[in-house]
Amino acid sequence: MSLALKDRQAIFERAFPISVEAYHFLYKQGLISEKTELLEGVVIEKMPKDPIHANLVTMLAHFLYETIKNKFQVRLENPINTGFSEPEPDIAIVANGDYSTSHPREAKLVIEVANTSIALDRAKSYIYAKAKIEEYIIINLQNNILEIYTNPMDGKYSYTKILQKEEVFTSTVISEISFSLNDFLSKT
Repeated sequence: MSLALKDRQAIFERAFPISVEAYHFLYKQGLISEKTELLEGVVIEKMPKDPIHANLVTMLAHFLYETIKNKFQVRLENPINTGFSEPEPDIAIVANGDYSTSHPREAKLVIEVANTSIALDRAKSYIYAKAKIEEYIIINLQNNILEIYTNPMDGKYSYTKILQKEEVFTSTVISEISFSLNDFLSKT
């Protein structure tokens, strides 16, 4: 049975939300799979990754590691604790630090690669904006475009820009980061 996205929203609005602490407790008890993330108090099963998604994330991560060296930490598919959610973006660039006892509570830049998860990744923009993450990028593989969200205000991004695959993205928060989607798609 498939539900339209608007019908799912009605279900989520009636869901009993859990806290990040309860989410961790349920995971430690073996009641929640590792293949989940907590979004707005709702446990969501993560989607499987197809080869192009996995390859693109790997290439982009390698590029980012080399580009920003030791200025920031590049995290792959690891949680960010926003206080009300614990999304696991494909890539998050966070301040250098020791996160062995708690997940980072903020990020400079978050990147999601979306092939079949575009609606969910767009919905995550509200979570990232509420957390005041300065820049959020969706690499939209369905249309081969970059969706760039910046300037978080009142739980929404006030600026959105679409770049075609050959257009160059330059981060507004980490100036060393500049690339086009073509830089990576031509290698897949």
